[in-house]
Amino acid sequence: MILFVLRLTLPQENRIDVINTIKSVIEPTKVLPGCQYFKLCCDVENDDQLVLLEEWHSRKDLERHVRSDDFLSILSVMDLGSEPPIPDFHTVSSTDGMALIEKIRG
Repeated sequence: MILFVLRLTLPQENRIDVINTIKSVIEPTKVLPGCQYFKLCCDVENDDQLVLLEEWHSRKDLERHVRSDDFLSILSVMDLGSEPPIPDFHTVSSTDGMALIEKIRG
């Protein structure tokens, strides 16, 4: 599994445009092969910060998405931030859920 996390800090005058641009690619991206999760989130403590979370089944699926016109739309708004964007790609080899919490908490 590959996780893509994009952190954006935006001035208020660009926030709505960035949100609308990313919202326009949510549905087309969610139906792509290998897309397991795609959400745009707002920081409840700081209105200037947005986080885009994507989860992909494989690197091949992610690469197809990154080459797409929809991803080009995401790239186009990354320069509108008041701070440099922070794009991170994480390769995940395993995932645990509630069982891990129960194990740790005993």
